Amino acid sequence: MTSKSFKEFREIIQGKKVEKRKRKKDWWHALYMFISRYVTWVLVKTPITANFITIFGFIIGIIGLLLIGIGNNFLIITGFILLYIYYISDEVDGEVARYKKQTSLRGIYYDEIGHLFFQGWFFFTLGYSIFRINEEFLYIFFGVIATFFLFGLRFIRKIATLASMKGDAKKIAEQVQEINKDIVIKKGFFRLIKRILLNLINGFSHTHMITTIFFIGFLLYIFLDYLWILEIIMIGYVIFMGIVFFSFMIIKSRSIEKDVIEIHRSLKY
Repeated sequence: MTSKSFKEFREIIQGKKVEKRKRKKDWWHALYMFISRYVTWVLVKTPITANFITIFGFIIGIIGLLLIGIGNNFLIITGFILLYIYYISDEVDGEVARYKKQTSLRGIYYDEIGHLFFQGWFFFTLGYSIFRINEEFLYIFFGVIATFFLFGLRFIRKIATLASMKGDAKKIAEQVQEINKDIVIKKGFFRLIKRILLNLINGFSHTHMITTIFFIGFLLYIFLDYLWILEIIMIGYVIFMGIVFFSFMIIKSRSIEKDVIEIHRSLKY
């Protein structure tokens, strides 16, 4: 097929998502989306459904975590590779759904359940793997704490959606008309710095980026015996995730009204 036809194909499967992520400066997904479009290009020519890809990817991700948690050095590396395959499949399922017009509430349900299980075991697995190496139970505890912060961040990011369903719909609808008066866009150097910092925080608190940082840490341990670097990464992430969790909790408490109004306005228009 011609490059033009592939361009049209890419617009169908990724067009709106690319624009959305550009607005949010969502750079940590870029590589996965680049690879996923070619995988999707192949899969849409088969009978494979989007829901099958979601379930398959979830299984691959869980196997990857198990290998990291209980495997030897070779299996740990294999486990990380499987995690990357899971991240790609997490892009591919939505792309296949959009192309084949298979988008459904059931598909969203499967996707969210997959994220629930994966993130529930993510940091705990990394902590347990380090515990198997240094026999210090503290790292299992670190894994549990980091898991709490990871789940907390996911909940806080979606709390505006939950609040929009629980809030007074009539009152919110009236406020939509006033949103442009309420939101003041501040420009300048400090606003730019704030956006850069928030973007970096979002990126480094995402499982894609965390996986890469821990993968580097495990490679340094496996090939150079630098266990201390792996331990510092775990301790550092517990502190980092805690700071991000409490910071986002404060930020959202101050912006919840505007976030909810934006959601209602997007649904209306």
